[in-house]
Amino acid sequence: MMIVETDSDPGLWFHMPLGGSKSEFTEWLDLQLDASAMLHNRKLTWREKRQMKKFLEGSASMLRNRIEADQAFLFGPIPPEAAPLVLFTKQFACDEEHSALHLSMLAEPDPTTAAASQRVETVPFVSPHFGEGLRCLRSWTGPDGGLMLSVAYAWNDPDRNIDLLLKGHYDDPALLEASFDAIDAFARSLRLSDGR
Repeated sequence: MMIVETDSDPGLWFHMPLGGSKSEFTEWLDLQLDASAMLHNRKLTWREKRQMKKFLEGSASMLRNRIEADQAFLFGPIPPEAAPLVLFTKQFACDEEHSALHLSMLAEPDPTTAAASQRVETVPFVSPHFGEGLRCLRSWTGPDGGLMLSVAYAWNDPDRNIDLLLKGHYDDPALLEASFDAIDAFARSLRLSDGR
């Protein structure tokens, strides 16, 4: 696996560990709460701290065990009273012969969701590091009847034999839409490194 690196502002985007021990993750959570308080220039309430910890522990577990994500990143400017915005990356073996179709399958939604309850918009998305890829914005009705949004970016890197996916979803469409410029800028900042 190649390492995904970013030139984005480390005060706005935080690497979220998916490996390591429970004590290391707990230490990261405490640092994350401190960073959020500094970013928003106020003390977090006990309830905000508890909700953020619970959400991030659940997100890390899901990304590790169910999605098998390679890496994850957290967007700091989301207000601490809201759920944090987590984006994850996943790498796949490149399929050069069918790269356009393969990328659209990576970026677009799980076909098990009823087509009538979702809206999908896929557009070209250019990265200075990967060239032209795709950005897919999907909205659907969640189990509780609320609107859900996800955004996914996918690129083909035949030089490294990798297709790269960056994806996240959120249950507050207005907050996610307000963050689109920052998310697009983050997606453009990604690059691959062999970690050496």
